[in-house]
Amino acid sequence: MSGTVSVGRPLRYERVLALGAHTDDIELGCAAFLSRLVRQGAEVAVAAFSRAELSLPDEFPRDTLELEFRNSMKHIGVSDQLYMGTLPVRAFPTHRQEVLDELVKINREFDPDLILTMNSKDTHQDHEVVHNESVRAFRGKTLLGYEIPWNQQQNIINLFVEVSEEDISTKIAMLQEYKSQVALNRPYVNQDFVRSAAVFRGFQARKPLSEAFEVITMSWDL
Repeated sequence: MSGTVSVGRPLRYERVLALGAHTDDIELGCAAFLSRLVRQGAEVAVAAFSRAELSLPDEFPRDTLELEFRNSMKHIGVSDQLYMGTLPVRAFPTHRQEVLDELVKINREFDPDLILTMNSKDTHQDHEVVHNESVRAFRGKTLLGYEIPWNQQQNIINLFVEVSEEDISTKIAMLQEYKSQVALNRPYVNQDFVRSAAVFRGFQARKPLSEAFEVITMSWDL
């Protein structure tokens, strides 16, 4: 799809599914948009496929990131519609079918009309699997790929979604629930990074604040 699309009026999606390979992917890529969708009355479900236990220092309990993920999602009212997988980090290519099977199950049971997934230019091996299996599982539906900049030397951005100051504050609060990542001085949980990214994408979209996405497939009743 060539050109860009800037969305500033309410979308008509009612059931939204956000996918992450790991805990915190969703928050980093699309939490402000999810906040906006919830404010507009959408029902949101989320799924993360790995607790990334091997990425934590030994002194942290193994379920740390899962608990932080669950606490984060409470900020947008998601508690029941939440899937947490236990695939080993950086090993998704050997578990591709398991990812696809779970996505097919979620599609059948939740029937989302908007799916937020990994960008096609994301080079992390786990993220690539989630992207590819999303395309397989959700044919005929709207799929948007959110950005994780440090994994993308190239980028496809052709949809800008305007978000509010409230949405950005919610995104920051969600990321602050990852106290393990704050303790490890991860730069991406810093509110200055979150805000500057939203301002930059907003500048591109001629809006005050935005999140940016790749349109993978679009099915939209205009």
